[in-house]
Amino acid sequence: MKKFISIASMIALLIIMVALAGCSNTNSQNNVVEPAEKAFVGKTLNLFVAAGLQKPVEQIIESFKEETGAEVSANYASSGSLYAQIDQGQPCDLYYSADWMYIDKLDQSGKLEEGQKFLKDNIVLIASETGQNKISKIGDLANPGVSLVIADPQAPAGVYAKNSLVNLGLWDKVSSNIKAMPSTVNQVLIMVKEDQVDAGLVYSSVANGNGLQPVEVIDEKYSGEIIFGSAIINGKQTDLSQAFIEHASKNINFFEQYGWKAYE
Repeated sequence: MKKFISIASMIALLIIMVALAGCSNTNSQNNVVEPAEKAFVGKTLNLFVAAGLQKPVEQIIESFKEETGAEVSANYASSGSLYAQIDQGQPCDLYYSADWMYIDKLDQSGKLEEGQKFLKDNIVLIASETGQNKISKIGDLANPGVSLVIADPQAPAGVYAKNSLVNLGLWDKVSSNIKAMPSTVNQVLIMVKEDQVDAGLVYSSVANGNGLQPVEVIDEKYSGEIIFGSAIINGKQTDLSQAFIEHASKNINFFEQYGWKAYE
C-alpha cells in the first residue's frame, strides 16, 4: 500500500512539474522584449558638411542611420560655398562649418535655430616628397625655388593659413612662391601628396587623417583659434538635427582619431 501511494505521489508531482513548465514557457513568450522602435524612420536629414570633415562624418552617418532609421543626404563642400547655398534657400537642416564666422552670419540673418562649438584644430605645414629636401621649418617657405599651396583665403583653411603667414611676418616673402589657391583644404592636400608643389598649409586633422607627418604645427596665436561648429537651421527638422549632433558628440572618438580635439 505504501509503495502504491509513493508511486502515485511521484506521478502527481511529475504532472505538476510539467504543468508549471508549460506556464513558465508561456509567460516567457509573452514577456519577450521587442527591439526599440527607431525614432526617425522615414525621415531624411539634409546635412551640409565642410569638406575637411568628410571622413569622420561618413562614419557618423552610417552609425546614425543604423541607430535611428533615418536617411541622411550629405553635401560636402567648402564652408563658404555651403553657407552661400543656405543663404540662397537651398534645403538644409544641419550645417557643419570649419569657421565659426559663418554660423555667426546665419545668426545675424535670422536663419540660425541653434549653434554649437564642436571641435578645435590647428594649421600645420606639410611637405611633398620633393619638398622634404627643401623644407624643415615654416621660414623655409620664403626660399627661392620653393612652391607652396594654400586654400583660397575665402575658405576657412585659407583664412587660417594666410593669418599664420601674415602674423609670422612671412606673407610678403612667400606670396611669389604660392602656386595655387584651391577652394578646399582637401585639394591642397592632393596637390602636396601628388608632388605638384613642395609644401602646403592644411588642418592638423587633414594631415593626420591621410598619414602625413607635419613639418611644423602653427600655434593658434598666429592662425587664430580654429573652431568647427554645428548649426541647426531655423524652421527645419530640429529634433532630427539635434539627434545627429548628440550622436556625433557621443562618438567624438571618430573625430579624435583624425586629430581633432573636442571643444571645451
